Amino acid sequence: MTCVAVIDIGKTNKKLCCFDERLELLDQVSAAFPTLPGEHGLLYEDVEGIWAWYQEQLPALYRRHPFSAIAVTTHGATYALLDAQGALAHPVVAYDSPLDGPAQRRLDEAFYQRCGPLRELQVETGTCDLPLLINSAKSLLYLQQLAPERLAKAATLLWYPQYWSYCLTGALGAEVTYTANHSFLFDIQRRCPSSVARALGVESLLRLPLGRPGDHLGNLHPDLQQRWGLPEMPVAVGIHDSNAALLPYLLKHPNRDFVLNSTGTWCVAMHRVPQALYREEELEQKIIFNIDALGQLHKTSFLMGGQDYALYAGMIGGNDPGFDQTRVDGHLAELGNAILPGAHPSQFPGMHGGASGHKGESRISWSLEELSGGGPEWLRQPEKAYDYLNASLAIQTTVALARTDMQAQSTVFVEGGFRNNSTYVALLAALLPEASVVLTDLSQATAAGTALLALDLVVDADLRSLASHLEIQEHHVPAPRLEHLAAYSEDYLRLARPSQR
Repeated sequence: MTCVAVIDIGKTNKKLCCFDERLELLDQVSAAFPTLPGEHGLLYEDVEGIWAWYQEQLPALYRRHPFSAIAVTTHGATYALLDAQGALAHPVVAYDSPLDGPAQRRLDEAFYQRCGPLRELQVETGTCDLPLLINSAKSLLYLQQLAPERLAKAATLLWYPQYWSYCLTGALGAEVTYTANHSFLFDIQRRCPSSVARALGVESLLRLPLGRPGDHLGNLHPDLQQRWGLPEMPVAVGIHDSNAALLPYLLKHPNRDFVLNSTGTWCVAMHRVPQALYREEELEQKIIFNIDALGQLHKTSFLMGGQDYALYAGMIGGNDPGFDQTRVDGHLAELGNAILPGAHPSQFPGMHGGASGHKGESRISWSLEELSGGGPEWLRQPEKAYDYLNASLAIQTTVALARTDMQAQSTVFVEGGFRNNSTYVALLAALLPEASVVLTDLSQATAAGTALLALDLVVDADLRSLASHLEIQEHHVPAPRLEHLAAYSEDYLRLARPSQR
């Protein structure tokens, strides 16, 4: 039996998976590696700890399931700087390194003063402005300010999947799904390093030619073969995690109009489009253009839905009660009660989180800070509060989906953790009555998509031909009748768009 190994490095959990040639998951192990405190208040990814764990787990997995190839996927917004000898020139910076308000403003001002206005850069690079160090170009500027001597020693920038593929093979590579993903460093129109890369003086670090994620980067390094007792085997270049989750759907539905709504810490909506084109009102919004594993453009929007859910669930306490049509509709009838967007990056740039409710006959809003000392009465009623939280996330999702240029009758595949949230998916189906909201049995979309890259190395065929290896069962979510949802959604959007009140 042919099987392949997948290294799946998420922000929270690191996994090692094994799939057979039918993309059935045979085995999986996982572990968590928190970031480490570093210099200048930065956080570093624990690459030494992660690598030590994979060095134990890969040979152990091979003894259980002798695999024939390896492919890597990782979370986004992360890179490794190598010196001329191939060692790390600087620890791998975590994109969620904390920046307080003044530090963020100083970094943003310095970046746009040096590189040009956001609106122009967004058109050129297909990148939107993101906080902390989530834009890799901003992260590099921050390192130039904090540790210029170390950055000066860097000879090559490796994106995070390619760093781990390098650890496995000793070979250097780059590919477009990661390079083009909200980095500001890639010209989405010309498909080459951007004016930002030149302005920052880092163009030379991006010297590697762009291949495809499933290209053969190299074979498992001979030293590792000997140390682990493994045979020679190919290793793929590697892929960005959202693009890995998208790949099975691209192969299975090459001509179907669909949006992948990949949910989790980041809720990412991706829709295939013919060109990278922003409408005027979309500039400076949380919209990017992404290039998939097949080289096609996807208009992509996102919000940190998982972070929002965790934040407010921590305030509410108890358990999410799940969907009940009568209960949810009754709560939606109480207009003005809402959890507001913007505590984390969202599609509503004027908002910063909090809640809305009533005090007597008047509506009142509480900031995020004020909620810690009280807030609306309904926030202390878990069933009601969870319904408003899920309604907030579902309505925010419809805004994000619309900004991908989806059609009214598009299929919306819901992947990731939120597909287990029955209230969220029911509300989403009700808010999109002409679309098909679909859950699938593809429980490990990111790892399965990455496994396709490894399998392609084994069978040596065109990646598209692997569609026959995929069986994706679909469950269409029925749209419940919620009489008060339309009015609630309209009211919510008025609350969430202060400039339009």
